[in-house]
Amino acid sequence: MRKNKKSQAEIVGLVIIVLLITIGLLFVVKFVVLKEPSDIKKDFVHSELASNMINVLLKTTTDCRESSVTELFQDCAGFTIINCDGIDSCTKVNEVVGNILSKSLEKWNKQYKFKAYIPGSELISDYGNCAEKTDKESKTYPIPTDRGTLFIQLDICG
Repeated sequence: MRKNKKSQAEIVGLVIIVLLITIGLLFVVKFVVLKEPSDIKKDFVHSELASNMINVLLKTTTDCRESSVTELFQDCAGFTIINCDGIDSCTKVNEVVGNILSKSLEKWNKQYKFKAYIPGSELISDYGNCAEKTDKESKTYPIPTDRGTLFIQLDICG
């Protein structure tokens, strides 16, 4: 009789081990195998697009005294010295940025949010719109000005 009870206890122990292994495998299948793959390529492309777009935008030369967009942003954030045929630098830089963004990102059907701002001060440029809960890749570039650091930020959404 004693031997019989001992083998029953061993079988119950084996059953418990098999159940624990099965439950563990179910968790692995649920959280690892059935998990949606992350779209690393899309995130990378959006990040690079934001970075490259800001680089190109800031280095673009305008028809206003051959000033770059960076120089117009600095002037707009500072003392507005540059005059472009009766148009101030703030109006000119917003016209150029709006034109470039509409002919590139909007034409490519990319959702975006572009901002140029000095923290604690007014917003200089604001274009595009991203839904609140969408994934976005952001790039921010600082530009030194007379009134502090101007930040140029581009979010690519989606």
